[in-house]
Amino acid sequence: MNNQTFEEFYLKYRKISRGYAYGVLHDWSAADDDVSQDVLYKMYTIKDGLNIDNEKMMFSLIKRASMNKALDYIKKSSSKHEFVCQEEVAAFLEEQNSVDAEEVFLRKEKKEFMYMVLRRFRKKQPINYEILIQVKYLEISVETVAEEYGLTKSGVNNRIYKAKHWLQEEFRKVYE
Repeated sequence: MNNQTFEEFYLKYRKISRGYAYGVLHDWSAADDDVSQDVLYKMYTIKDGLNIDNEKMMFSLIKRASMNKALDYIKKSSSKHEFVCQEEVAAFLEEQNSVDAEEVFLRKEKKEFMYMVLRRFRKKQPINYEILIQVKYLEISVETVAEEYGLTKSGVNNRIYKAKHWLQEEFRKVYE
């Protein structure tokens, strides 16, 4: 696999890098265009110094590098300005497409509530959050996640079940 082309390497690890960058930035464009491409290019350029055959190590390395790069992206004042402007433009366009102001307000409130619940879940149960995101969102196999966390497949599935149940209960408290 040391003769792997950049395209093969990129396609293999793009989803992981992009997913973790999005978790920090909440912006698919920035996560994909600015963060994941930079991270993957840097990893590919130093691939001779890495054991790219060790997928577990590469996964962890790309995860950490993507999160750090995304945090650096937020710290840059120019990207901060762009990020805020994109949200303002999106909010303005959303309001223009909807005639009912109450509907716009309710959608915005529901979105903010969902982010709040996810942040609370991440704070209270960080391992279950990571496992849920990796398996259900990033579509990483249960076996790979189980190996990374030192769990059995049923242990991973049990944590996913508990995470879903916790989220359902939190949403149910408000919407029932």
